Amino acid sequence: MEKRNKSHDWIGQIPFDWLRIKLKYAVIPINEKVSSESTLKYVGLENIESKTGRYIETEETISVDGISNRFKTGDVLFGKLRPYLSKCIIAEFNGRGTTELLVLRKKEKTSLNRFIKYVMLNEKFIDVINSSTYGAKMPRANWEFIGEQVIPLPPLTIQNLISNYLDQKTSEIDSLIADKEKLIELLQENRRVKIAEFITKGLKPNAKMKDSNVGWIDKIPEHWEEKKIKYLFYEVNERNFEEDAELLSVFTSIGVRPRSQMEDRGNKAQTVMNYKKVKKGDIVVNKLLAWMGAIGISDYEGVTSPDYDVYRQINENLISNKYYHYYFRSHYFKGDCYKFGRGIMMMRWRTYPEQFKSIPVPVPPIEEQIEIANYIDEKTKDIDLLITETKSAISKLREYRQSLIYEAVTGKIDVRDYEKLPS
Repeated sequence: MEKRNKSHDWIGQIPFDWLRIKLKYAVIPINEKVSSESTLKYVGLENIESKTGRYIETEETISVDGISNRFKTGDVLFGKLRPYLSKCIIAEFNGRGTTELLVLRKKEKTSLNRFIKYVMLNEKFIDVINSSTYGAKMPRANWEFIGEQVIPLPPLTIQNLISNYLDQKTSEIDSLIADKEKLIELLQENRRVKIAEFITKGLKPNAKMKDSNVGWIDKIPEHWEEKKIKYLFYEVNERNFEEDAELLSVFTSIGVRPRSQMEDRGNKAQTVMNYKKVKKGDIVVNKLLAWMGAIGISDYEGVTSPDYDVYRQINENLISNKYYHYYFRSHYFKGDCYKFGRGIMMMRWRTYPEQFKSIPVPVPPIEEQIEIANYIDEKTKDIDLLITETKSAISKLREYRQSLIYEAVTGKIDVRDYEKLPS
């Protein structure tokens, strides 16, 4: 297949018999509006999975005020709000959608909607569109810019072959990813169950048990005590006055980490002056997300947001911060943070220090606390390694998926001999 090259754009070389045309000449933007009284099925951005081109059905009927964009079966729907999320699908029914969706209709004898979808899902195309956005908090692209972008356009027969090829190949990749995600869920559940058992029952299977006053624990070893957190930890409010202090954050999924290691997560602080100091071994709590598990021990010296709470053992000879790290990050303790917290709505639910410190917890002897924490470290090491390896494999599969789309829609892969295999 002969190639020709224009290096000034993202497309690179394309087959000699392909065209380069502006997107606006391959599709027709549809701007038909319908009112909130319309009975047509509604599609919001939340109904489109990022980067996959898949529609997500929701159980609840979405109530929408104001006008919507009308679309027909087969139209390409592209999310112009936060285009880096790469939300693009082909409509499977006649309906209406948020005005944040562009409605694009193929031009007969020029383009196929499935091919256009894959072009617009291609991350190199998305990068170009994302570079044009305006608005810091709600970045949007507009059709005037998007429509001017040059895309590769092969003959219709080749568009169809490429679409068939990508339909099957991406489906195979997505199936592999789904299997690995299911494996991660099973591993994480196994990890949660083991940790919950160790932190509430200890490591001695024949130990005598007694009833527990902690709501989610039925029984604890007879020789364990139960106390409110305020008798185990005290709140620390030491302030920082060094400009180069290490900024720490606490995440629901991974606990406490330096912000410098997590550049893509959340907002970056303008200054760390007057932030709260954190020492190694301190427990850091995000009071707004404690009920979701945003708690953890810090393995780092640094500072954290004034909106976070920092706790330290009252007596390190009686309290193992590592044991309580596992206890506080357990699935069931999240429920205690919600039960003892307060707020006007779920996403504004806070567990303030006075509530956090009033939560009762089991108190094993210090020797058992240390033994349990070390045992959990050992038992979860292999699980954590397998989870990390599986996540890495998923990341590589997603990279391969993106590479495959780019190679196919720009003609780097010759699919003329491709025949769709039976499913």
